[in-house]
Amino acid sequence: METLTPISFDDVQEALRLWHGGSPARWPLSRLRLGFILSREEDIYDTLAEGGPAAKNRAILNHGMAKLRLLSPEAEDLLRDRYENRRDVVAVSNTLNISESSLYYRQKQAITQLTEILIKLEQHANRDWEERMTARLSLPSYTELVGIAETRATLLDALLNEGDFFILSLDGLGGLGKTALADHIAREVIKTKRFDEIAWVTAKQTHLSTLGRLQVESGRPALTYPMLVDQLAAQFDLPPTKGMIHLQRQRYVKQFLADQACLVIIDNLETVADYRILLPELRRWQQPSKFLLTSRVRLLDEADVFSLSLRELQPDTAFQLLRAEAQRTGFQALAEANTAELKQIYDLVGGNPLALKLIVGQLRFRSLSRVLDRFASAPVTNSPESLFDYIYHDIWETLGDESKTTLLALTQAGETGFTFEHILELSGLPVDAVDHCLEKLIMLSMVDLSGSLIERRYRLHRLTEIFLLRMLGEE
Repeated sequence: METLTPISFDDVQEALRLWHGGSPARWPLSRLRLGFILSREEDIYDTLAEGGPAAKNRAILNHGMAKLRLLSPEAEDLLRDRYENRRDVVAVSNTLNISESSLYYRQKQAITQLTEILIKLEQHANRDWEERMTARLSLPSYTELVGIAETRATLLDALLNEGDFFILSLDGLGGLGKTALADHIAREVIKTKRFDEIAWVTAKQTHLSTLGRLQVESGRPALTYPMLVDQLAAQFDLPPTKGMIHLQRQRYVKQFLADQACLVIIDNLETVADYRILLPELRRWQQPSKFLLTSRVRLLDEADVFSLSLRELQPDTAFQLLRAEAQRTGFQALAEANTAELKQIYDLVGGNPLALKLIVGQLRFRSLSRVLDRFASAPVTNSPESLFDYIYHDIWETLGDESKTTLLALTQAGETGFTFEHILELSGLPVDAVDHCLEKLIMLSMVDLSGSLIERRYRLHRLTEIFLLRMLGEE
């Protein structure tokens, strides 16, 4: 991961040498956060903003020189004579009536002073920038994330890669922690200097109360493309757009995303009125900017989208989460529970983090056996925790009879899953119908795919299996 590095004497000396431009392999100061701030202080479309790395290099030097003049006017005059005015050593030393060796000594001292000034300015700029970017995120809903090390590393590598993966999708069933992981990733990225700006846009918030109940924010409209444009314009502090038509605001945002390397996180993509319409627009905005989308819908059929799926927690990791939640809330009885007791929870709800946290909330008021019985027997449409409505209701309503039949055939697949041929036999559906249904159900995160290239196997999440069996019992 690229992290913020201090400015060195050599960097400043090289920047001074390149005062009037050239074709260096890199501009020593152009990627400093200070340069981005100086550019933003100018009009977004003026020559400084459009001048590229060389202009930022000069802007940073001039800013540092102005600070240097307050401390040592002689040092600033010397550096400007040598580098801005391009006077040689002999001419400057004669003007100052000193030897060439003395001039070199004073020049080195002046560059050292300028370096120290720029280091302090950069540190201040970074603190200010980090505070502004972090303020765009909600307070984290977690204290610790478990079981995400591999996914976190893969996602960070893809985001920090400058040449590939400009639209990334983090998908999975509700409750698996997509929003929490995206928030964690955003905070990690803020610690680097990979992006100039970071924005977060979400369409729906879901909170978990201390009583172990879901609270879904209501009355919030679905995110639309014009709303996305307006939110980005506001977060990027673009010029006021009051009175502008949508096309003008869109051009401002597009220009900004082209001029700056931005990371835009769009949370709960499935709530967008039509994400198939949104994706083509994002493609026009990408590179150098990137987009991280969280969605219950897998975007596997979008060839240019880097799609990463979240999985349920494995037993050991689920037990770690249960104990961590118990410790966080001072629930000692659960924190000290043995593995056999925790396994009863896992065997019922599987490794969905939200379901596990809901169980923890219920255990504060009821015994383990009563909570498990209550969870297993409560009608789907009358669940006190509203978990099944949150995860499955909208998806279930979109499924046709053949998809439902395919899902029901998988209720006995267990951990190892069924082969395609086994599903075909149990469902009684035509080959094409099963093939189409499985593809759709995988895209909707309802069915997990495992096995090898030679033999694919299909299985359900544990919660999905419970939901289907209870739906079947109610019909």
